[in-house]
Amino acid sequence: MPKEKKAQKKEDPCWKGYKQAGMKEKDGQQVPNCIKKPK
Repeated sequence: MPKEKKAQKKEDPCWKGYKQAGMKEKDGQQVPNCIKKPK
């Protein structure tokens, strides 16, 4: 049986006060690019 991937949460993957601005590559993997929200 193939393993099922866990469903991603629809929540923001960034910390409080940050927003996601696309994806970036880190150590060969795609990760969220979180930037600080303007005040």
